[in-house]
Amino acid sequence: MNASREKYWRRARTLTLILLAIWLLTTISVVVFARQLATVSLWGWPLHYYFASQGATLVYLAIVGVYAWVMQRLDAAINSESHDER
Repeated sequence: MNASREKYWRRARTLTLILLAIWLLTTISVVVFARQLATVSLWGWPLHYYFASQGATLVYLAIVGVYAWVMQRLDAAINSESHDER
């Protein structure tokens, strides 16, 4: 039981760190490339506006969805292992 618990938390921490890195890269990319993207216009609005208001938000939503999906599978796996041990 203890080994499966350690495996669970190692995977949960790894997933969290990967998703936090994606979140950080998304946030920084919008800021860093804003000046270059400001020269491109899309329907009268600068492209960095769309990246900040739409693109980053969609990435954040995908991060939450991936986290929920992977953790649900991980929880199901750990629950089935604990039932098998009984």
